[in-house]
This record gives sequence, C-alpha cells and structure tokens, in this order.
Amino acid sequence: MSKSKTISEIRKSIALHGVPKSELGENRRVIITSIGTERVTVQAERRFLEWREENGLDLDGPYLEREVMEFMQEYAEIHVQSDVDTTRIALSRVLSLWLPPVESLIETVRQGRATQWDEVTAIASHQHEKNALATLIAYDAGLRASELTMLRRWDEIEPSGHRTWCESMFLGREDVVLMVSPGKGGLRRPAALSRCLADALEKRRRSTPGIIIDRGVRRESVYDIGGGQAFSQSYSSASLRALGHSTGAHGLRHAYAQRRVRELMALGYEFMQAVQLVSVELGHFRPIFEYFQPR
Repeated sequence: MSKSKTISEIRKSIALHGVPKSELGENRRVIITSIGTERVTVQAERRFLEWREENGLDLDGPYLEREVMEFMQEYAEIHVQSDVDTTRIALSRVLSLWLPPVESLIETVRQGRATQWDEVTAIASHQHEKNALATLIAYDAGLRASELTMLRRWDEIEPSGHRTWCESMFLGREDVVLMVSPGKGGLRRPAALSRCLADALEKRRRSTPGIIIDRGVRRESVYDIGGGQAFSQSYSSASLRALGHSTGAHGLRHAYAQRRVRELMALGYEFMQAVQLVSVELGHFRPIFEYFQPR
C-alpha cells in the first residue's frame, strides 16, 4: 500500500468493473470487479474514516494494521457476525492487509463465549502490579484499554452532558464506586467499579497528573496503572504465558457484556432489554439493538 494514497484513492485504483476474474490471475482476490463489492467497500471505508475522526487520527493515513484491528474490535461490539466479516474482508482488500477474524460481541453474548474469571486472574498473575490492576478494572467495568489511563472520580469530572444516561445503568451492581471514563470521541461516560478495586486504584493516585502518550495521542493520567497500547501488549503477553493463547484485552469488554446481560436477565429483563442497557453502559448509543435477538 502506498502511503501517499488515501483509502478512497486506493479503492478507486483497484476497481475494474466488468473484467472477468478469470483474466485477473493472482490479482483476482484484490481487484474489485462488481458494483456490489465496491458499494460494500465504500461503506466499510466510510465507517473506518468516521472512527479515525472520532479518535483524532489522520484521515489520510498511514493506515496501520493495529489501528484497523482496533476499529474492527469496536465495530464488532455493535454488529452481527456477517456484517463484521464483510467489513473485515473489504478493509483487508482495499488496504492490502491480512486481518484475522474478529468475533462479534453479539455472538459472544449469545453463545456464552468470553474470557472467564479464572482466566482473568491467571493472566493478571503474570503481569506487573499496575497492569494486573488494570486487567481487573477493565474486566469489572468493561473499559477499553485507552480508557484505563484516564479514569476519574465522579466528584472530579462530570459525564458528558449531551448524552442521556438512563437511571437503570448498573442496576443490580452493589457496593460499587461511580467513576467517569473519558474515551473515544470525547465522550465522558459513567463507569461502575467494585469498591475493593476503587480502593486499590486510589492507592495508585499520582501526586501530580502525568502525561501518557499513546499512539501519538497525549492523555492526562491521574492513576499509575496500565492503559493504551502498552497495556494491550502486556495483556496479550501475559495471556500467552498463562493460557498458551490470547484473544486480546478487548475480550475483557466482551466478558463484561456477557456477565451484565446475564445479571439483568436474572432481574427479569428480556434479552433485548438487557442488551440495550449493557450497550449504553459500554458507551454505545446507536440504534442497532434490533440485531440482539435471542435464538
């Protein structure tokens, strides 16, 4: 991929409508030969660029593989598996990248597949203290790696006022401390943290806020815990040592979603209602809940 070309320019350069695949030889997997395929690719491109804009990344690239995978993981939180696969294939083609399969969070919740508590504790035991605490917090509160370093107490910063935070958020969770998590797109969302973890977090409060540079983005950090790309790498390495494999730190958000849906259903909520509430707790507000249908 030429770094001098934008993603739109790359797509246009590989679109050859009407050319039989039999004539393309080895290029048949890369070239876009149908209007339908290009339409899907344009949609994937638009979503990816919107995500880059929300995260303060240059729309003209370079388009790094780890950034594309981070986008895919977040996209997979609110879309069914078929949409995730289609988008992944489209971006793989236009960016000349091999992107591994990404599992839809919706499918994870349906099937009950997510990182389990015994796996989390095993992984944390192979990490240094500040990353181990970050792992437990991400599991407990459903936080992204980039959100961990920016956690604040509720009395220090308010949630975003332009969002409507439903009163039933965190229903059923007891003995928790409300925090605020500044995250993607500038959204400051409430997060509920078990009191024992909140106490452990407070012990790692810095005397003065520090500046963390993650993927070129400057973030102010009040607590000395892991976060961002460095935390993700620590988690993956520890998972390999503890379990022999790694599904990445994003699996902690999947585990949170699965656990919370189960808790809310135990309180009498229908599956659809439970997923709607959990999606808000994870920071999503798009009208995509029709995808969350029980089998």
